[in-house]
Amino acid sequence: MSRNRRALIIGIIIVVAVLGFVIRSRMGADDSQGQVLKVGAILPQTGAGAVFAQYIEEGIDLAVEEINANEQPQVKVLYEDSKNQPREGLAVYNKLVSTENPPVVIVALSSVAKALAPLAAQSKTTQVYIAVAIPGITDGQHTFRVYPEALGIAEVIARYNAVNFAAKTSAVIYVNDEYGRVSLEAYKKKFEEQGGAVVFAESYELQQTDFRAQISKLKEISPAPDVIYLCGYGPAYGSVVRQLKEQQVSSRLTADMTMGLSDTRRQIGEAAEGVHFVDGKVSPEFAKRFLKRYGKEPSSYAGYAYDIIRLIHETAKGKQTFTSDSVSNGLRVVRDHAGAMGNVTIWSNGGSTFEFVVKRVEGQKVIPVE
Repeated sequence: MSRNRRALIIGIIIVVAVLGFVIRSRMGADDSQGQVLKVGAILPQTGAGAVFAQYIEEGIDLAVEEINANEQPQVKVLYEDSKNQPREGLAVYNKLVSTENPPVVIVALSSVAKALAPLAAQSKTTQVYIAVAIPGITDGQHTFRVYPEALGIAEVIARYNAVNFAAKTSAVIYVNDEYGRVSLEAYKKKFEEQGGAVVFAESYELQQTDFRAQISKLKEISPAPDVIYLCGYGPAYGSVVRQLKEQQVSSRLTADMTMGLSDTRRQIGEAAEGVHFVDGKVSPEFAKRFLKRYGKEPSSYAGYAYDIIRLIHETAKGKQTFTSDSVSNGLRVVRDHAGAMGNVTIWSNGGSTFEFVVKRVEGQKVIPVE
């Protein structure tokens, strides 16, 4: 065989090999794209709610890492920052839907979720809420919540205060937004059902730093309320606790799930000592995996986020395409799913069931008490 002919044959072989590689690569990319479940996540990555976004992202990312290492379909999360502002949430939602068209979007915090909920059916995008406690926001068709309602959170601590502390009078200090106002009403109703009375209720703003006026009004009440219930989030939350301690308010302080965040307790410092708060019930197995991955104990928010990804992934197993309808249909039939936060059941209205536990801060550690 001549040298020229040999070179020609080798050249042909190389070209065929390259073309084959390109074709396989393109086919693989198309197949891979078809098997990737896109999940949008609109979180308050900056602003007053950023601490929630951190824990939610950690729960989401842990679930995605576990799924993509061993399971199909693969999951890709598309994060957007709402800044906890409804207008910003609307802007990034519309951008996400128009550019990526994910079949499902996770939305955090009540004010943003309330603004986005009406768009779910219109955009043909299922929405799943976390850290959204306001009632009546889910419909079981296009909107779901894998997180407890304010009614559940506030009622648990209201009953605990009335029964375990034998409290007859209570003050409520709440964030001035949808979550805070609903929490006040739920706490007040349950506490009064238990024979108590809410004798003081004051709201605060997310960025507020000075609480002397509210605390002065609180201290004018005689006798002092037996307990105080604090609910909310953001930088102001820690400032309230510290200033109550500095002003030597004698009422026992109780709180919502924000007290369960390690960042919150670090911000508050010694003033958090002895505070009782309601929290989700994290499974030991999830806590162990989370600790191994991140080197710290998980918050409930990480657990709820983990469960959301797992539940969404379950709706996509065995399917070649993923649509809003397939996700919604799958979520509607969830019954006793063993998750990070216990057994999850999705109600017909899109809400979900969860267990609670009351905990106490002791030496910067959290001790379950009930």
